[in-house]
Amino acid sequence: MTGNKPLQVFRRRGVKVSVFENIAGESVYHKLTVHKIYRAEGGEWKTTNSLGRDDVPVVRMLLARAWEFILDREAGAPESAVPAVPPPNCNDEI
Repeated sequence: MTGNKPLQVFRRRGVKVSVFENIAGESVYHKLTVHKIYRAEGGEWKTTNSLGRDDVPVVRMLLARAWEFILDREAGAPESAVPAVPPPNCNDEI
């Protein structure tokens, strides 16, 4: 996945889930990465794979969206039918 551009990225509250598509022959595989994004003391943005307690429900929600995106893609749903971002006020309480 290094150097491979994500097919879709889901973000919420400093957590990012990226969906990658890998093609091997006639097979298509999907892989996911989860990152926490934060600002370091010097002001630069950094990422980590370490998550806090309050990140867990956000990660669950984003993974569910990524899973649904992959299932829709495998079912042949047009990309326009899969929202890139959630509709306004969708799960804003998280």
